Amino acid sequence: MRMTSAVHYSEKIMAGEFGDVIRGFSSKASPLVSGLLQADSREVPEGLKQVGDYAPQSKPVPLSRYYDPAFADLEKEKLWKKTWQYACREEDIPEVGDRYKYDVGTLSWFIVRSAPGEIKAFNNACLHRGTQLCSNNGWSESIRCPFHAWEWKLDGDLKNIPSRWDFPQVKSDDFKLPQAKVATWGGFVFINPDPDAAPLEHYLGVMPEHFKSWEPENRFTAFHIRKLVRANWKVTMEAFLESYHVVETHTESLGFTGDASTQYDIWDQGDAHISRLITPLATPSPHLGDEASIADAANYAFQAFALAMPGVPVPKFDADSQLTARAQVAQWRRQMMGAGLGRDFSSWPDVTMIDSVEYYMFPNFCPWYGEGLPLVYQFLPYGNDPNLSVMSVRLTAPLPGGGAPRPPSAPIREIGFDEAFNSAPEIGLLAIIFDQDMSNLPRIQEGLKAASDHRAVATFGRYQEQRIQHFHEVLDKTLGL
Repeated sequence: MRMTSAVHYSEKIMAGEFGDVIRGFSSKASPLVSGLLQADSREVPEGLKQVGDYAPQSKPVPLSRYYDPAFADLEKEKLWKKTWQYACREEDIPEVGDRYKYDVGTLSWFIVRSAPGEIKAFNNACLHRGTQLCSNNGWSESIRCPFHAWEWKLDGDLKNIPSRWDFPQVKSDDFKLPQAKVATWGGFVFINPDPDAAPLEHYLGVMPEHFKSWEPENRFTAFHIRKLVRANWKVTMEAFLESYHVVETHTESLGFTGDASTQYDIWDQGDAHISRLITPLATPSPHLGDEASIADAANYAFQAFALAMPGVPVPKFDADSQLTARAQVAQWRRQMMGAGLGRDFSSWPDVTMIDSVEYYMFPNFCPWYGEGLPLVYQFLPYGNDPNLSVMSVRLTAPLPGGGAPRPPSAPIREIGFDEAFNSAPEIGLLAIIFDQDMSNLPRIQEGLKAASDHRAVATFGRYQEQRIQHFHEVLDKTLGL
């Protein structure tokens, strides 16, 4: 592919609080997202039209915060014990007695369907001698310690102690299992260990409004992967908050991905810290210049989406069609998904069908909007080593129509530190993309510690990496720095 200077094809957007920040690059073949939304073949939901009005400060970030054990300890006390965090989905615990283990570094809770319509989250430690009560996901009619059989009801009330006569000091009311606060939104289950925390609604910001038309609660998990990563959880997460890396890391996708024309938005409203990126697909990268082929962009997109549907005939761009290249790809996807799921997608806009739209909620929750990449990311520290992390990836799909039963949530596939995503064939083309991303992360983690003492800071782009700037701005406030 012929590469040209993106600067030559830039468009400056100067408006209000953004000052002279250049909000994306475009070419004749690859417009900015705002132009694509205006040209959509369907009415675009209001949430996608909204533009974030917050601009974070641009300042360097110390590299030590990615590997310093003392900084990780500070996060443990002031971040993970004090914030609302996505733990699982309601579909993971559909029946009373189902449980889901949720670990954050050395902290651990388990989420239980304690009664119909009721979910609780308990600290994962026996009140006898500290044994872990839940070692894996599963079902049981009570909560029972595997060491000495101390037992609790699903609501956390003490049920039984063997040799109760030997524990006169144990009063049932004092030995209920300690709980974290629990709340749900969009089928997602959140916990907050802080008993004094404000309600989850204060932290969701614009997301309920923006996701209303997409109904994340009416989806099921088609695959679920937990990948162990040799990098700090922030390093891992930040790799997925920008499209700036596409030009080097995912070069083969430039023919159908508007990487540099990605739109970034931030909403910072009280307790709510939300950001978003919209990366257009079926459009060439602005890096390829004005002469990039729109027909090729459509054909590459057809091929990429077809990989998830083996045996389906792959169409080609029709130059005689009244539909744009993007609209042709979106229309084909409406037809294929409609036939496969027994659903009507005829009113869904092009942006919803093909583009990559990723939201972020502080501190580590990334739900994607639309069918372009219907993923959910979660990033967590691993054990007590700040150089390690866990990345959880779900792909969700719309519930089938025609009265079909809800498919079960896919079981978790565990991928070790030195295993590749391509060991999970069910994720298809995404395995290549994720493995490309993973190849960078250990190098970053090692490079952080090799930096000169005089330049041991990260320097972020003012626009393409503003979501990362915003994260560190909020992190500083949360940690009291």
